[in-house]
Amino acid sequence: MTPARSALPRTLREDHLGASTFIEKGWNLIAQGDFKAAQSALETAVLLAPSDHRGRSLLGWAHMRQSNYDDALATLDSVLAEDSMNGLARASLGYVCLRKGLLREAHDHLTRASLQVRDPKAALYGWFYLGIFHGCQRDIVEAERCFKKTISLAPNFIEAYYELGRVQFAVGEIESAHKTWRLGQASNRFNVWGRRCAEAVRQSLAGQEPRSFS
Repeated sequence: MTPARSALPRTLREDHLGASTFIEKGWNLIAQGDFKAAQSALETAVLLAPSDHRGRSLLGWAHMRQSNYDDALATLDSVLAEDSMNGLARASLGYVCLRKGLLREAHDHLTRASLQVRDPKAALYGWFYLGIFHGCQRDIVEAERCFKKTISLAPNFIEAYYELGRVQFAVGEIESAHKTWRLGQASNRFNVWGRRCAEAVRQSLAGQEPRSFS
């Protein structure tokens, strides 16, 4: 009698090289603010290499920036369940928790992300989203501190200039806000955030409050 063969599951080979191309494309699209296109690229990356935490973390980020918070939460939770030290997933999850009203969880995730040292990009966004967090709580002093820390870590992170200017505007420091926005515009006038900084100055001079995009 011939012994029965073991029913071993098939192991699918992951295409990490192919996935990396779509991960890079997704990151560039996120940086440009085209989150829908980024989601499409990153979904392809995840199909090619489901175990790649970078692709899944960025996919969660793309969902997050489209306000698809439930999808973002599920994706980011799954990454952290497998890699609790993934700083970028933790920073993004902190922002998602903030938008879902889970303030204690948001503060914990963002603080941990900002203080970790493995991933400078994760620390950068941890500080930035902490600034958003404190701004939402009307803690202007802490919000300003976090945005200034963000800019010190990445002087070309123009979105932080925009948000710092909004915080300064909110407390009546109009000249400081204009200076901050002009610095942001000067960093890259062709960047979407550089253009928004320029528009913020025009709106302020017209007596209007610059809108929030975060």
